Amino acid sequence: MHTVKNTILLGFLLAVSLGFLACAGSQQSATQNSQEKNAQVESRAMDKQASLELMFQNFLTAVRSNASADTLYEYLTDTSEYWLDTLENHARTYDGEALDTCQFYEAYAILLYRLYEREHLWQTDDDRMLFMMLSKSGVLDRFVGLKLGPMKVKNDRGSIGLAKSPDVPVMLFEWDDSVWKLNLAETIPLMTKGVESIAVKKKWSNRKLALYWLEKEYHMQYSRLDDSLFEPVGF
Repeated sequence: MHTVKNTILLGFLLAVSLGFLACAGSQQSATQNSQEKNAQVESRAMDKQASLELMFQNFLTAVRSNASADTLYEYLTDTSEYWLDTLENHARTYDGEALDTCQFYEAYAILLYRLYEREHLWQTDDDRMLFMMLSKSGVLDRFVGLKLGPMKVKNDRGSIGLAKSPDVPVMLFEWDDSVWKLNLAETIPLMTKGVESIAVKKKWSNRKLALYWLEKEYHMQYSRLDDSLFEPVGF
């Protein structure tokens, strides 16, 4: 009888031991799988980071070498292209009252577009709003001449801030299938956010602030920086 009991007890202990070993093996395997997944995620994030940095450098090179509109559009999101087309149409048609429905950065772009038209500054007959925003010495090119901070990636969104405040994004990028693209429609408002505080303090409309800022930037170069730019004369 003792022999049978001992045999049963031994079998039970052996089964328990094997169970513990199986659990330990399962936990180790799960840990390894988790580590591998984390490594893959980290590797993809590093690849996206490198890809974004390369895209941005190529984009700046394209801007500063006066690349064609087709080339520049490849670096922009579809929503950005649509926004530029819409804004160019507004520059040709909006009167002063309609300008009051615009955000500051839109009103400023419209007035600047009209200044380009009046002073014959265009170097192209097509895609003029794109040219004004992205050409060499254009709106964006002047801005990125400032000292920028490191680029950051979070999932399918990329950003970059100024060196003095790197955690505050001033440019936004989107991962489009396999490439990064600049979301210009969301970037321009971030760039002009500081200027908009002037309108709040002075209780100005956005079009008045746009005219003030235009005069501040170009009063040494061009005359008639006044409310005549509120009307789409000459289009």
